[in-house]
Amino acid sequence: MKKIIFSITLLALLTLFLSACAVEPPSPLQNGSYSVTFDDFDSTGWKAYLVLHVKDQKIENVEYDYIGSSANGGILKSEDSSYAEAMFSVAGTKPELYIRQLVESLLIHQDPDKIETVSGATTSTKDFKRFAELAIEAAKKGDTSPIIVSQNE
Repeated sequence: MKKIIFSITLLALLTLFLSACAVEPPSPLQNGSYSVTFDDFDSTGWKAYLVLHVKDQKIENVEYDYIGSSANGGILKSEDSSYAEAMFSVAGTKPELYIRQLVESLLIHQDPDKIETVSGATTSTKDFKRFAELAIEAAKKGDTSPIIVSQNE
């Protein structure tokens, strides 16, 4: 009789332990567009933004760039040919190239943690991954409110 009670107690404890250790599956992404941007321009006059578009619980499209302040003509960094030339001569990449690489990587992997840092665009890669993480968290909740990130964080 003691063996039966012991076995039932052990089985109950084991079941309780295993159910407590179960990993919850990740929340599916909700359809919609999720935007993230800095609150202000950086010291060089650029402000990063990302818009993540989700359809059928997958990231379908990503827009990522930096908009210039009035000092930068209010244009996108990816469209600033003089900036691109200067960056390419020093870093071996330019916004048009690294942005495409980052976006394609996120579309393929669907996970910011699997995006490798683009050589010559370390800060932009860091901003992209951070923004993608925030947008994905919002997409899991279905919260399409714009996310504003402090430039000083």
